[in-house]
Amino acid sequence: MKHKMLLKNQAGHASIIDQALSLCEIMLSRSETLYPFAVISLDNDVQCLFLEDEDCDNKHPNGAHFGMIEKLERKIATLKIQTRSAIGMLVYAATIRTPSQQENDGLMFSICDASGENTLTLYPYEFELNSIKIGKPFTCDFSD
Repeated sequence: MKHKMLLKNQAGHASIIDQALSLCEIMLSRSETLYPFAVISLDNDVQCLFLEDEDCDNKHPNGAHFGMIEKLERKIATLKIQTRSAIGMLVYAATIRTPSQQENDGLMFSICDASGENTLTLYPYEFELNSIKIGKPFTCDFSD
C-alpha cells in the first residue's frame, strides 16, 4: 500500500482500505462509475460485499437509485455480530466542494471499527489518460 493513501490514525484498517482502493480503481477505470459497496474484516478475513440486482431496484423519478447505502449498512451490521473484532466500511461516490466552490469527484470511506468508532474519509480522484489518479485522503469536519 502507498503510505500517502493512509491516514496515520487508520493504520489498523490498512487491509480493508487497500482492498477498497484497488476495487475503486478497477471500477472507475472500466466504467467511470462507482457502485456502492462494503468491505468487512471478520477476524482479519477481508471480504467485499455487494448488493443483489433486486436490491438496486429502488429508483427516484430522475432515474437515480436510492436505498443502496442503507441496505449495505444492514448487511455489515448483520455480519459484525459474528465476531468482536469486526471492522466494516461503506464505499460510495461523493462530490467534494472546495472553499472556493469548485466541485471534484471523491470516494467516501465510512469506517466503523470493532469498538463502534466511526470515521469518514474522502479520497479525491480524477481521470487521467487511461488511468485514475486518487489523491491524498482527508477526514471530514461536519460542524453544525
